[in-house]
Amino acid sequence: MRRLDLILLFLTCIPAFGQFRAALHRDEQARAIVSSYCRMDYEGFRLLKDSWPRMKVLTTWKDNPDWQGFTVVSQYELLDASEGIRASTVSVKYAVLGRFELGLGYTAEPGSEEVSFRLKDVDSAWKIEDLEPTINPHVSKPRAIAWLKTALAAEKDAANRIALQKALKDLGASP
Repeated sequence: MRRLDLILLFLTCIPAFGQFRAALHRDEQARAIVSSYCRMDYEGFRLLKDSWPRMKVLTTWKDNPDWQGFTVVSQYELLDASEGIRASTVSVKYAVLGRFELGLGYTAEPGSEEVSFRLKDVDSAWKIEDLEPTINPHVSKPRAIAWLKTALAAEKDAANRIALQKALKDLGASP
C-alpha cells in the first residue's frame, strides 16, 4: 500500500513540474523578446524606416512610434521579469550618456533610466505591447554618430546644420 501511495504521489508531481518548467520557459521567451528589441534599438533600427519591419514583429504596434529625438546609451541590462496569466513585464536599465532632440541638438545627461516593457500573449507568443515610460529610440554612441553624419549630409537649413555639427562635436566625432 505504501508503495502505491509513493507511485501516485510521483505521478501527480510530474504534471506540476511540467507546468513549472513551461512557466520558466515562457519567462525566458519574454526576456528574449525584450532583449532582441533592445539590441535592435541599440543598433539604431528605430532610426531608419526600412529597419522597422524587423522590430515590428516583436511588438503589437502597427508603426514605429514617432520620435523627435533619441537617447544615447552606453549599455542596457535586462533586470527582473514577472509573468501573469496572459501578460509579462520585463524591466530594463539603460546607462544613459545624453539625449539628442531635433532642432535643439545634443545634451549630455549621464545617468541611468529604468523602463518596464509590458508584453502580451498573442497566439501563444509574447509581443511587446507597451513601455512605461514611453521612450524614444535608445541607441549606441557609434550609431548616433552615424545617424547625425547622415542627417548633416542631407540637411539644407543652416541652423539645423549647426545643431547637427555641434551634436557631433559634443559626442567626440568630427563632422
